[in-house]
Amino acid sequence: MFRAKTLVPALAAALGVLTLAGQAAAQGQGQGQGQPNAQPNCQLAFESGPDQWIIQFDPFADSEAARQFDLAVVNRGSGPCTGEVVVDTSGDPFGLALSGDPQRLPYVLVDERGSIDVTPRTGESARRPGGRSFNLRPGEREILRFSFAVDPQSLLGAGLYSQNVFIGVNHPNGAPQTQKPVTLGVQVASTALMGLKGEFTRRGGLATIDLGDLTQGGRTLNTSLYVLSTGGYRVSVTSANAGRLRQGASDWFVPYGLAIGDRAMNLAQGDQLEVVSRRPRLDDYPLSINIGSTAGRRAGDYSDVLTFTVSAI
Repeated sequence: MFRAKTLVPALAAALGVLTLAGQAAAQGQGQGQGQPNAQPNCQLAFESGPDQWIIQFDPFADSEAARQFDLAVVNRGSGPCTGEVVVDTSGDPFGLALSGDPQRLPYVLVDERGSIDVTPRTGESARRPGGRSFNLRPGEREILRFSFAVDPQSLLGAGLYSQNVFIGVNHPNGAPQTQKPVTLGVQVASTALMGLKGEFTRRGGLATIDLGDLTQGGRTLNTSLYVLSTGGYRVSVTSANAGRLRQGASDWFVPYGLAIGDRAMNLAQGDQLEVVSRRPRLDDYPLSINIGSTAGRRAGDYSDVLTFTVSAI
């Protein structure tokens, strides 16, 4: 009977990132068809600003999904202009949508000039009596700054969650003056991470599993490998000793095999486990080993180092 002290899985994570982008429609300007012009000498227009307000978000690296965006509005008319910011979805349901997913992701949109919530939860911004308006003389411009934030309540799948809205400026009496189409979105990265849970200790930063006395045959370890991902992933495993528990630097060894869940891994050449998915994943894999013959082996401590790597696919 022999005793092996350490089987050391060293964990590493390789993160893959996919960035998509949508194309927003062209900028809209003008007084609004069929609406009375409350300020006949006023001509507001959006002068500059991005058409796509996209947040790049890695749920395993970023603490929040939030960004600020600026729009410049200018008075090109010959008279003064008074305006209030409005946002509407043009009849679409509120929320960021991922292609093929019926669920919508809520968000918050705030006009930072007065910390005014302009989120179109009912399809358009709520009218707020006393909300902050701006006044522009001919030729003057105003920078409108918006905070756009998403608060995911659960793990999101990889991809672009988006909604097309119109950012507009109305006269305080509600008459539209100008608007600009903008795509709001959060791009969730294709990424994965993993770790161990159960019975193990850490030595020198590495997770260590004590196998105790080595006896030939299979056993389930009280340790599991878990994987969190925003979609499909690949777990690769390599053995420093090609599937052998070795006594120090000597030629004495005991062969063994490893299974991740119900998948036996080829440690002699290195192996991998692949999961294809378009949905976020939280998977647990119990670890088990199969010890080969210990007959004729010298007494002592035998060990191997396993390196696991996870990558998004």
